[in-house]
Amino acid sequence: MEYDDVGEGEDSGETRVTVRVPLGTRLALTSGLERHRAWAQQSKAQHRKQLKGLTPSQQNTLRAEQRQALDDLRSGGSLLDKRGLLIAFGVRQELQAQGWDRSWTGMEWEEITPGLLPAAMGNSYPESLSLSLPATLVEQVGAACWSSSRESIGRLRQWRADYTAAAPPPRGTPPEAEYKRLAAGVTTTGQVYRAGIRRGLQAALQTPTPLLVKALAPH
Repeated sequence: MEYDDVGEGEDSGETRVTVRVPLGTRLALTSGLERHRAWAQQSKAQHRKQLKGLTPSQQNTLRAEQRQALDDLRSGGSLLDKRGLLIAFGVRQELQAQGWDRSWTGMEWEEITPGLLPAAMGNSYPESLSLSLPATLVEQVGAACWSSSRESIGRLRQWRADYTAAAPPPRGTPPEAEYKRLAAGVTTTGQVYRAGIRRGLQAALQTPTPLLVKALAPH
């Protein structure tokens, strides 16, 4: 992990992730979610009207159909009315773009040791964003980052061990420059989550009004 914390959420199917993000990310997310939340409220208001005059059994059936319709829109990325949902959608897109959208079941991976990467890598991300994401997605991100970075992490650890043990320190390439060069080969979970946030925001802003919501609009 890159300056990010992970913990179990109240729901066993979710994991809490804290991500360092650029200044203004919270505001951008609020703005990006605005019209999707309006669509959801519009749909729910119309659904409540449709329940009037129905028997309890009919109401239960219609509610189930309505919930399924909204869930289908959410899973397809057409309705991103929750922050975690928007980011999870974007993260999956990022994993797909990187060729990492696959099962990593059975793969052994580990968190990047705190302090291994240069502290400067996190200085440009002053905001902290706490998220609840599907546990399977968090595992997928961690395993993918480890798989793509394992060799670079090994070289970075070895370089640190060699440089620390040397007396006097080796001459040649300036230590900081070499250290940063090796660290650049590591893909962190923070990088994936930030890319996912960008993709999720882009999707939220560009998604056309779902047909289900259009059908509810007054004529």
